[in-house]
Amino acid sequence: MAESAAHEEHPAGFHSHLVRYLVVWGGLLALTILTYTLARIHLPGTWAIAVALLIAVAKGSLVVLFFMHLWDERGANRVVFGTSLVFVALLIGLIIADNATRFPLANPPGSVAGSLPLGGADRDPPPATEQSEEP
Repeated sequence: MAESAAHEEHPAGFHSHLVRYLVVWGGLLALTILTYTLARIHLPGTWAIAVALLIAVAKGSLVVLFFMHLWDERGANRVVFGTSLVFVALLIGLIIADNATRFPLANPPGSVAGSLPLGGADRDPPPATEQSEEP
């Protein structure tokens, strides 16, 4: 009798998602370690931003798909998730395109045209010192 009560607790199609959660957790941990490692490497130019955004999208997608159970859903929920990703990509792309097409004098001093300001580039450069020549 005790065995039949235990088997009635779970439906016939029930299976544990423990292995799936552990694999996703391992993936999130690996992506976090990758984020930390790439931050210490200092990628050249604007590649650091692109790689960081790519890793963030991957980690966010894992959380939404598995921990918020979107992987098991059908229909409208997946369409809403896909649409939100398209709009986020559109907004980020428009911001980058706007910065890349600005008049060069509109960018802060010391920044490369079309890129974000580098460390300390938002301040005015130090004044040039003139050396006087004495006869």
